[in-house]
Amino acid sequence: MKTIVFDVWGDWAHFKKFYTTASPITFHFPPITAVKGLVGAMLGLEKEKSDDNFYIRVLDGLMCAVQIKRPIKTFRMGYNWIETKKAKFLSRIPSEKGRYQTIIETVKDAHYRIYLAFPEKESMLTELAGLLRKHKSVYTPYLGISEHLANFRFITETEAQRKQGETFTPIHTIISIENLQGNGELAIQIQEGHAYQRDRIPVAMNAERMVTRYESVIYEMNGKPVFVIPREYWELPDGTNISFFQ
Repeated sequence: MKTIVFDVWGDWAHFKKFYTTASPITFHFPPITAVKGLVGAMLGLEKEKSDDNFYIRVLDGLMCAVQIKRPIKTFRMGYNWIETKKAKFLSRIPSEKGRYQTIIETVKDAHYRIYLAFPEKESMLTELAGLLRKHKSVYTPYLGISEHLANFRFITETEAQRKQGETFTPIHTIISIENLQGNGELAIQIQEGHAYQRDRIPVAMNAERMVTRYESVIYEMNGKPVFVIPREYWELPDGTNISFFQ
């Protein structure tokens, strides 16, 4: 299956967890919904659901995998926000409740490798690869929120071969617990010196931007492969094993 690979990185990243409000904390990597938003921005797809070019609709069926390329470091900092409903004109921001500060958890020196496959619309994948090769993007890419601009670099265009998991296999990307034999029971081989993390991430959204599917995932905080018995995985020619989400 045709697969394109590119890196995305930045000084800071914040992918807000769905259950936090006043003091947002972050996922350690872009969840699949954020990856599709990033791809939509690069391709110039629209955010309005009434548009025929609405990114959620256009990217339906896109297969994504995310690899952590740099050890995860989190940092909490104060962000100064402007209440735009009260400060409609920035030259006349009301002195009372016009500005406020919120402590936000961010990922420092974020760096990820993104793997994409789109069997139903390979022409769109080819278009994205062309933009990446030229280091071009229609809209400005960012890591979670617009204050955290992202840089990116095309890595390769390759073929991924589908494999059935039979023994413990090193998986280099985030992998769903549901993709493990027995839903994870005795399917993870703990390695000395690895820092494992489990989380629940949004995977799919509808046109109203309401999450329709969450999945529990496991990953290694320093970007090391996780040895598991997967139900299925995809092998690249260089020996990298990835787990796609759709």
